[in-house]
Amino acid sequence: MKSNAIQNERDAIGKRKKTPEEGKEDLIDQLVQAEQMCQQLRSSVIKNTSSLAPYDCGKVKWNYEDARSATLDDIGKSIHQQLVLFIEWAKSLPQFSFLAQVDQAALLKGGAASIIVLGVAYRSIHLGMDDTICLANDTLLPKEHATQVGDINCVVGRILAELVNPMRRLDMDLVEYVALKAILFFNPVVRECNDQTSVENARYACLRSLQRRCTDKAIVNQEDDSQDCRSGKLLLLLPSLQAIAQQLVEDVQLARLFGLVNVDSLMEELILNDLKPSDPQILQTSLASPVNTPSVKAEVEVEE
Repeated sequence: MKSNAIQNERDAIGKRKKTPEEGKEDLIDQLVQAEQMCQQLRSSVIKNTSSLAPYDCGKVKWNYEDARSATLDDIGKSIHQQLVLFIEWAKSLPQFSFLAQVDQAALLKGGAASIIVLGVAYRSIHLGMDDTICLANDTLLPKEHATQVGDINCVVGRILAELVNPMRRLDMDLVEYVALKAILFFNPVVRECNDQTSVENARYACLRSLQRRCTDKAIVNQEDDSQDCRSGKLLLLLPSLQAIAQQLVEDVQLARLFGLVNVDSLMEELILNDLKPSDPQILQTSLASPVNTPSVKAEVEVEE
């Protein structure tokens, strides 16, 4: 046997390309790992956020009988916590890290409110309560009390009716959630996005992963009618989700306008980004900082 024959064979093995299925599974694994990383960071983010100045201006009076019921301060801190975790999640995705910083900022600002709504909805499907959502800090916000803390657009009711209940009926799992989250995030038509092709390719890759996952489920559960057009049913959640996210932004804007809440710089940059010129320094600091250090100003702007 010639020695070069052995060498050639070894080289062929060393240069073996991944099969399409292997590459596709890598993407799902990346998304799941990114989500699990955020869950591991969650407790430290909640702890860091507790040192921020209160979001509640003290104008809303409510008798909190349940110790886990969310106050205005809980809601504000929950939004801040989800934004910090959202940035950390995005930073962990290779498809995001390859983008220019201006495109990274555009995706963060364009997707922040929708990702918050999706996260709250998914967390609430396992709560076992039909009229309550669960915030990032594990406080609860019942639908009947939401209007007392500034929910004039009935965001909580819409989350329950248009997102939580359909997700429960579909029995959405973690893989479908992270795929839907990435599809929502990689939006090539957000304002100020320059590299639309790269963002669109990332979205299509996530879409293919979701479709394949749903097809596999349908094959395994052929007698389950809920598996029919499953990927389409999941994608049909997105129009309602984005409409609810816009109403959440309006609620935050109005609560601030009426002097009910203070808004910190990160929330202002990502949630109320249409209301003022962009401040790139805030997102640059957030993208460069690890989660265990202050990524934004610790002070909360106080309305006079």
